[in-house]
Amino acid sequence: MKKFFSFILVLSLFSPVLAEVTPIKYNNLPQGTFKKNRKGDIIQYDKNGKKIGVYKIQNRRYGKIK
Repeated sequence: MKKFFSFILVLSLFSPVLAEVTPIKYNNLPQGTFKKNRKGDIIQYDKNGKKIGVYKIQNRRYGKIK
């Protein structure tokens, strides 16, 4: 019984080390500053303050309108 318990203990200690985690990387995230207007649209501005795009919520996701 002690061998079985020690085997389970050792297995539980090394299992996180053996598990491989693959992080999801998003390389094409939109850049700039985002602000919400009165209608609820999200407006994207670049670093100079120029309007780049307008986003609106469509089916729980943001979709680019303009």
